[in-house]
Amino acid sequence: MKGLLAFAVALLLVLLALASCTDPARKVSESSLRNATARGATEEMHGLGYEIKKGMRCRTLSADTMSVVRVQCVGRTTRDEPVRVDAVASDAASAHPRQEFVIKVGGREVVRTPCLGQGCQDRDR
Repeated sequence: MKGLLAFAVALLLVLLALASCTDPARKVSESSLRNATARGATEEMHGLGYEIKKGMRCRTLSADTMSVVRVQCVGRTTRDEPVRVDAVASDAASAHPRQEFVIKVGGREVVRTPCLGQGCQDRDR
């Protein structure tokens, strides 16, 4: 799982760095961020003692420019608490995009981090 998440994040960074102003490249970047956010958030929540039932449902939010990609995911814990994940990749077309992920359970913030899942446990948070 760690390897898959690390691969998805690396793929996202490559796609974002290569993205041009065309919609097909943008769609791939949005799709990559949606998938990486859903997987990473589920893994992160598991590490905090929360289990997500029936997976996360994610959508891309519109952005003003190609350099910002926003994703929002929602789901529920096995204790039926609502979960919301907001992901933002800024400077998405640059060689060094910045990412931020915020996870809320029942409206209460439980995670704010530049990366998700066990694949980033060695990074500064």
